[in-house]
Amino acid sequence: MWLECHQLFGDAVSVQWGDFMRKLFLTSALTLAATMMAMVPTSSHANLSIDKLWVDFEAGESGRSDIVIRNDSDDRYYISVTVSEILNPGTEDEERVQEVDPEKIGLLVTPNRIVLDPGSIRSIRLVSLNQALPKDRVYRVLISPQVGAIKAKANAEDEQAIAIKLLAAYDVLVVARPNGSAPEIESERSAERVTLKNVGNTNVLVLDGFVCPEEAGDEPSVDTCTVFPTKRLFSGGEMEIDLNSPSDRVILRTKSAATSSAKLRNF
Repeated sequence: MWLECHQLFGDAVSVQWGDFMRKLFLTSALTLAATMMAMVPTSSHANLSIDKLWVDFEAGESGRSDIVIRNDSDDRYYISVTVSEILNPGTEDEERVQEVDPEKIGLLVTPNRIVLDPGSIRSIRLVSLNQALPKDRVYRVLISPQVGAIKAKANAEDEQAIAIKLLAAYDVLVVARPNGSAPEIESERSAERVTLKNVGNTNVLVLDGFVCPEEAGDEPSVDTCTVFPTKRLFSGGEMEIDLNSPSDRVILRTKSAATSSAKLRNF
């Protein structure tokens, strides 16, 4: 089971419970019920830091980028790196496909396994093998830490204790962009909503979105405007924004690349 928390750039930081839950359910129900009466849960913090969650490969550039990870915990981490291509991104038919051959998937990521001691820093090299793309090619690079056995100290009055360690796995968005990449947003307005469509050949991040009354200024406020969620608008994708009144304005900022500045737009 995964618990997922979406970040500013629409990327995900996940907490993996699967291994713990599988081990827990392997214990028989009767033994578990008797044991849990005497168990006291203790927390154990794990910290893996990463320097970026969004990587862009612009056409004509070097096609190389490094992701830097750091172990801020007291544990040795065993890091696995998994590459997937996202087909039909942002649609109902979106599919996550893994491919071990870098030539076929168009992205080389090395290394795919790392042992990271406490306080250590390592880099993961990403190399785009794509050429002359007609539109974006979208990937996710999942960086997952694991630790060894976990020990917990029981309180003096108790016989047993449970140690639970939460590990954050980073799902890095990687985009290989086409020649002359440019998002192009068109809008359609009705009395009930504004529909935004990306008719360009590359994605754009829609963030800081507000639906404001006509009399509101160009600097929207949460006190006077309705906030709508951040969303990445891929090529060919669209999003609908409900209006409170036919005269409402839609004010948002868009970010076309990981290193670009946000642009203010009104619709």
